[in-house]
Amino acid sequence: MTAQAVILAIEDEPRNAALLRAALRPDSFELHIETSLADGRAWLAERVPGVILLDRHLPDGDALELVRELRAGPHGPAWRILLVTASVLDADREAAAEAGCDAFIAKPINVRGLIEEIRRQLSR
Repeated sequence: MTAQAVILAIEDEPRNAALLRAALRPDSFELHIETSLADGRAWLAERVPGVILLDRHLPDGDALELVRELRAGPHGPAWRILLVTASVLDADREAAAEAGCDAFIAKPINVRGLIEEIRRQLSR
């Protein structure tokens, strides 16, 4: 039996969190959801997920700040970070790439596309 991939999602919208729980089934992924950057940082201080899913706009700040922090840290290039956001302008995509996101997933989420991207990142 293969170990499940650990996914951390930092998502404050309950409907989006519920969609992630339904899409990333426990038989395929071990999903942890935090609702703020502070809670996500605390979780990451103790664990290393296979993939991080980040909502861009969170109650306590812009998730791209966390991306820059992670990239500047000792595991910088090893993180697999997907920005999952409703902010889908070209400038948003460029900001995500400049901050160091590995992929950009637009909301509303295409579940199949999200799972394919997670699997692609896990295989890297």
